[in-house]
Amino acid sequence: MIESFERLLGGENPWVTLGDFLDDWRRSQPIDRSTLVEQPLREVTSLEEGRWAALYAAAVEQLCAQENFPAPSWVTSKQYYLSVPWYPGVKTENLRRLYEETTPEIFKQHNILAGDRLLQLSNIDRMGCAAKM
Repeated sequence: MIESFERLLGGENPWVTLGDFLDDWRRSQPIDRSTLVEQPLREVTSLEEGRWAALYAAAVEQLCAQENFPAPSWVTSKQYYLSVPWYPGVKTENLRRLYEETTPEIFKQHNILAGDRLLQLSNIDRMGCAAKM
């Protein structure tokens, strides 16, 4: 996960880097998954980086919850909770309302409203989505 986030900070498409992390998670044995997420993300320097850091933290917390094992403590650090809701890629009010209704509670707690399919999409789907943003 650290490698994917570092690539994001280096300017790569954030949806691709997140997708790569999700692919790594899915390909890993359950016993090895905690190793993927044990280290915290490095400090961010901009609002945009902070949003993505919060999304990564929420994703890690959600994935751990789905696997029924404890999330690493770093995901609950204050820096990973946005003060203002963020709707990644949302361009319409209808989509905003849909995401408010369908976003999993863990993401809502981090103030990330991105719907209930964020962790289900394939990397190719995310790349196509990113091109439309």
